[in-house]
Amino acid sequence: MAVRGLGGLIPRKGRRLRLVRRAGYVLGGLVVVLGICLWVVYTQVKVPPVSAAARAEASILYYRDGTPIAQVGRLNRVAVPLRSIPAHLRGAVLAAEDRGFYSEPVVSPTGLTRAVLAALSGGPRQGGSGIAQQYVKVAYLSPRQTLDRKVKELFIAVKLNRSRSKDWILEQYLNTVYFGRGAYGVQAAARAYFRKDVGDLTPAESALLAGVIQAPSYLDPALGHTAQTQARWRYVIDGMMSTGVLPKGPRPAFPKVAPAHTDALYGGQRGYLIERITGELHRRGFDDDAIYRRGLRVTTTLDRATQEEAPRAVADAVGGDKDIETGLVSVRPGTGEILAAYGGRDYLKHQYDNAFLADLPAGSSFHPFVLATALQDGIGLRSVVDGSPLKDVRNDDDHKAGATDLLEATAASYNTVFARLGAKTGASAAGRVGLPSRPVPPRVHAVDQAAAYAALADGRYADPHIIARVTDASGKTLLTVRPHVRRALSPAVAADVTFALGLGAKVGGARAVLDRPAAGQIGTTDANAAAWYCGYTPSVATAVVTYRASNRPLINQGDAPLRKTTGTPAAIWKAVTTTAVADRPPEDFPPPAWVGTPQRFATPTPSPTPPTPPTTPPVYVPPEKRATPQVRSPKGMLSKTSPPTRPSKGHATHPATADPDATADPDATADPKGPPDSEGNADSEGKADSEGKADSEGTP
Repeated sequence: MAVRGLGGLIPRKGRRLRLVRRAGYVLGGLVVVLGICLWVVYTQVKVPPVSAAARAEASILYYRDGTPIAQVGRLNRVAVPLRSIPAHLRGAVLAAEDRGFYSEPVVSPTGLTRAVLAALSGGPRQGGSGIAQQYVKVAYLSPRQTLDRKVKELFIAVKLNRSRSKDWILEQYLNTVYFGRGAYGVQAAARAYFRKDVGDLTPAESALLAGVIQAPSYLDPALGHTAQTQARWRYVIDGMMSTGVLPKGPRPAFPKVAPAHTDALYGGQRGYLIERITGELHRRGFDDDAIYRRGLRVTTTLDRATQEEAPRAVADAVGGDKDIETGLVSVRPGTGEILAAYGGRDYLKHQYDNAFLADLPAGSSFHPFVLATALQDGIGLRSVVDGSPLKDVRNDDDHKAGATDLLEATAASYNTVFARLGAKTGASAAGRVGLPSRPVPPRVHAVDQAAAYAALADGRYADPHIIARVTDASGKTLLTVRPHVRRALSPAVAADVTFALGLGAKVGGARAVLDRPAAGQIGTTDANAAAWYCGYTPSVATAVVTYRASNRPLINQGDAPLRKTTGTPAAIWKAVTTTAVADRPPEDFPPPAWVGTPQRFATPTPSPTPPTPPTTPPVYVPPEKRATPQVRSPKGMLSKTSPPTRPSKGHATHPATADPDATADPDATADPKGPPDSEGNADSEGKADSEGKADSEGTP
């Protein structure tokens, strides 16, 4: 069939061929234009002098007030000729980084395409570089991963390949690339990792060094990521076998490395802080070359006074027990700024960071997030839940267990109440504040606990971060960190949780140790595996955890209450928080909102052993009119089933702002029973603490 047009009948096949030819002409023209543009750019790009571009300058890390924390990046490099570098080390590096270095073009088109697409789309940064391009980036260009830098990197690499031999490029690369531990080049790396010269390395050791080039601060086997390091090492060993560097056969044994960071620079808390700061720099797009050679000026969120108080507080509370490990993080509510962190006694002796890496059972410190979930589901603070013993959950005072309302249960931290409540409602609120929502309770890190408790202050969750600003040595701003904040809980739910925690924050908690409004929760775990104190004021939230390095129970004194273990983290919390708020005026929390409705999941029962049976019905008396202590009502009694009238003034830590329809002062009625920990064991908030002080109910 033909199509009629102005020029007569033209066969469809001929029409298609004409369109194809025209498209070919256009495409060919574009290729010619692009080629001309590339040639112009190629001729304009000059190879800068190595001596000027590769000049290394240390980076400086600062507290928020501008006081230096540490200087990192002192250059450690000893150049060696290629002939002095063992063949198995050269082969290991090629197997790890560029297996086609000698046989393929100097530029990797597929790798470059991936990098360009990532840069244009804003996605994760891609290396996409062979050895020649990596050397150009280190020796000549800025470390920032931008499209402009990538184009320059490509053209300089091509020019070097035209003017220099592949052996020369490889030699320069092996003497320049960063291996971690402050070591640049293979000779410095051999000394840093194995305490030997490069010529004495074994093939297995060479494979490890070649493997860490990809991510030196992550793949150093001494820093904890052993599985990832070994996987990378096996990849290199297999590559050495496939390329003929090693004979095929069983892999050699994984080599043992020397301890990392033996420099006094990393002593005490400084090593933990350096690791946290450089780790966040990596996540924000700065590579090792930028951090250790380009003279960055990094201002952190750390408060100097609070940070310096942390190790003093731990030493005072823990004393000479060297088996006790402690982790601590303080966070600013509403911004997520990390004000202080304590990772261990001394980084040079214990490089496992207890604040950011230790994964420990949350125990009863997780109860506020079960309570927040219940409140979101409409279950009010005056709802009654059965607190009687369970098979796998115990309280210190099981013989006194009974039904109780959630306000009292939170103040006393009843294990059995929260075990039943969690089974009914779950803990979805935990997921909105950065914690696992399952199991109930989960295992958590101190930094995540601090950020989650900070969200309880007003319902906003902010991602915790330790960097505020980064500039180069000339003062040009490279990065300004803006807090990432989202609404996690309604203000009303946050106010009610805070009010409940404020009532219970007495002995072993915040109310007894601060001269200002505060809310907090102790946390004990099965067999005393760990002990927590997590608490907050409107301006700072701090999580403290202690555990034994030997994995033995924190305390083993017969029938000593579980609560006794929380005296140590509570004392640390007090000292650190007192310092953190020292220059701030007291601030009030919002009053309780009394969300939800009172619901009965159990019939309230009187205490089996009431101290003094009341002779008259309890009557609420305002604090200013109280002449004598109020008569206690039987434990577990409910208030009116209708929500109380919201008080006009007050905050969470003032019992006078509690439900005005309550039958008794919550401080006087809280029952000494505790909630389930991660293993189903109880808190023992009802007994005396380690110093023999009264519990939250006033019982001696």
